[in-house]
Amino acid sequence: MRRPLAKRARRALAGAALACVSGCTAPLLAPPAPLAARAVAPAFELEGRLSATDGARAASGRLAWTHAPGTDEWTVFNPLGQIAAQLVSTPRGAQLTTADGRRVEARDMDALLPQLVGVPVPVDGLSHWVQGAARAGARVLAMDAAGRPVRISDDGWLIDYQEYADATPASAPRRIDAQWGDARLRLVIDHWAPLP
Repeated sequence: MRRPLAKRARRALAGAALACVSGCTAPLLAPPAPLAARAVAPAFELEGRLSATDGARAASGRLAWTHAPGTDEWTVFNPLGQIAAQLVSTPRGAQLTTADGRRVEARDMDALLPQLVGVPVPVDGLSHWVQGAARAGARVLAMDAAGRPVRISDDGWLIDYQEYADATPASAPRRIDAQWGDARLRLVIDHWAPLP
């Protein structure tokens, strides 16, 4: 008589344990919200407001940027709307022209961009950051409820997405703050559009 009772008790206990385990673990096994699929446009145009500081000096102005594979054109305007400088990069090299007519040439845009904005921001990184995407080797550290990056770590830079254009998962960033040591870069994007 003891054996049937013990057997039933073990079965009841096992069933209760199984129900508890399956009921308790279901919420813990739910996957986190996936990172929204963010296609990176190979070519785009952007207009916005840029401010940068290296900890000692600061600069700000309006920016018009046209990006395509192998070519970039940056035009920075002073607060009065006049062209402060223009940076053009092609596969043959890069050239920075300032408002006073001074020209500086270099092998690529990465060598001249710090002279334009005051901080050593990587051009390839920035072309991904303005699209809310992490380039190869970068890590997404935090996402919002829509699955969009809120913080990215990229080659020593921390990129924070303060605002997106709208609430949809594929919306473009509206305000980006990037920091690398004392270097800080803020970009408020007024217009971004892919190019054919």
